[in-house]
Amino acid sequence: MLSVSPSPVSSRPSTSAESAVRFAELVRKIGTSPASSSRKRRKSARKKLIRVIREQRRHAKASKLRAVAVTLTYRDSACFSMKHISRFMDCLRRALKRMGHSLSYTWVLHCAGQLHYHLMLWLPRGYYLDPDRLAKWWSWGSTWLACCRSVGALGRYMAKFENVTKLPKGARLYGYGGLDDAGKMAASRASLPRWLLTLLPAGHCAQRCLEGGWVDTATGDIYCSPYIWTPWGCVSKNPHLNELLSCALTRCCGTS
Repeated sequence: MLSVSPSPVSSRPSTSAESAVRFAELVRKIGTSPASSSRKRRKSARKKLIRVIREQRRHAKASKLRAVAVTLTYRDSACFSMKHISRFMDCLRRALKRMGHSLSYTWVLHCAGQLHYHLMLWLPRGYYLDPDRLAKWWSWGSTWLACCRSVGALGRYMAKFENVTKLPKGARLYGYGGLDDAGKMAASRASLPRWLLTLLPAGHCAQRCLEGGWVDTATGDIYCSPYIWTPWGCVSKNPHLNELLSCALTRCCGTS
């Protein structure tokens, strides 16, 4: 997302109807560009993943769990399927369930050379993963296992989300599980815009509306952004410019 500009809209040069049309067309092109979409996706995922790991760490301290780092690499990236990571996590989940434990985890999909998953697993102290069992659960390539000495460092590395555009179409960037209720709420609010968090009541979450804005999933209240997105950045709305842009966008959509 483009950075917030400290300059008010009123400080911009006066906008005629013709220049507003060109302006709106530029906004539309930037807003729908693959690069812009990829940046937004990475930024949202990064904020949420870092919050998820923070909440998992809080829960792990109370439950006396330890962090383990695992890497699962594909032998051939062409055989990729989202079902593979689900099957691996199911095998691990069943193994822990037999011992009376639940599974708390985070994984991300990276593409640097071969496709591979980085996982942060929170396991009971005294439970150790067998490398041979890991290889059996992940039959599509190689595995790597190590004790996680720095949760923060590994979390930041996982949250880089580099080479997102090289990932297979439709692939999920990350996955997580094992959060308590407080952790789930914190994670769901982590990727929301800052202006929305100042308006949204504590303990509530929101999702995008098809008509625009955000809807409170608990009350149904609609929240609209106090900013407008322009090629200069996100700036405060101004009634005069907003009216011009609305007309310009209507004309662009009608002629496209």
